[in-house]
Amino acid sequence: MNLVNDDNPVPQGELTLKVLADNQSTNYTGDVFAGWVAMNVDQAGEIQARKVARGRVVTVSIGGMSFMRPVQVGDIIGLYSRVTEVGRASIRVVVEAWIENDNGDSVSQKKLTETSMVFVAVDGSGSTQRINR
Repeated sequence: MNLVNDDNPVPQGELTLKVLADNQSTNYTGDVFAGWVAMNVDQAGEIQARKVARGRVVTVSIGGMSFMRPVQVGDIIGLYSRVTEVGRASIRVVVEAWIENDNGDSVSQKKLTETSMVFVAVDGSGSTQRINR
């Protein structure tokens, strides 16, 4: 269990996805677009929701996202997710994004953003499907 400490916060949830920020999604100053981060947050949430649904899910909603720092080319983003609620056909997942910096001797992490997302299980034709638990 991770102990939360305001002076030294740590990611909450399971490391679900790691991505490398490259120059394909940057503005003219070299900072990565927030939409690129949001796309990867959505993918991490989907990976976690699919485990629960044991199949296809679609994103229904994504909560607000505030960014605590810029993302630069070369940054590694660790995406941590945790399921917080499961309904008849829906799954709520919280995803945290952390920037990881490898200093040679150790890896430091700084929180970038987090959001709560809702996914719905669907069948092959896209109709809502009950989650079997």
